[in-house]
Amino acid sequence: MSISVTKKLFSLFIVLSYFTCFVIADCYFTSSVTVYIFNGIPASTIDVHVKSGDDDLGHHNITLNLGYRFHFCANIFGNTLFMGDFADNSRSAHFHVYDDDVFQYVNENYADITNVYWLLKQDGYYLSKEFKPYDDPSWAYRGAWE
Repeated sequence: MSISVTKKLFSLFIVLSYFTCFVIADCYFTSSVTVYIFNGIPASTIDVHVKSGDDDLGHHNITLNLGYRFHFCANIFGNTLFMGDFADNSRSAHFHVYDDDVFQYVNENYADITNVYWLLKQDGYYLSKEFKPYDDPSWAYRGAWE
């Protein structure tokens, strides 16, 4: 192989490597999503376990005013699903922390960057498209503890 062909192939490899890294890091053709889960229950530690069909994000303990967050690139087909299991000493809950319904609620304008905020309170779990004080009445009630 001549030096000219080798240089061209090497240059092509460098360019493709650059664009591959760029695309993977920035969620091209889909939404970049960050999900935040906060504990608003005094004197409690909540075990949070989030998973999808492909990824198990493990167990995380969150106490009052602390939270857990994770980031992902949504599936281009709109069928991304992350499920959450939540438990403290006396109760539990299981719900979709991210699916198409959640996306529709928090991202009315189909922006490239989506933030999802969940708040766990005494009476259940709440959803918001922006971070607000825990006592703000505009948090959307989504369900009760089991």
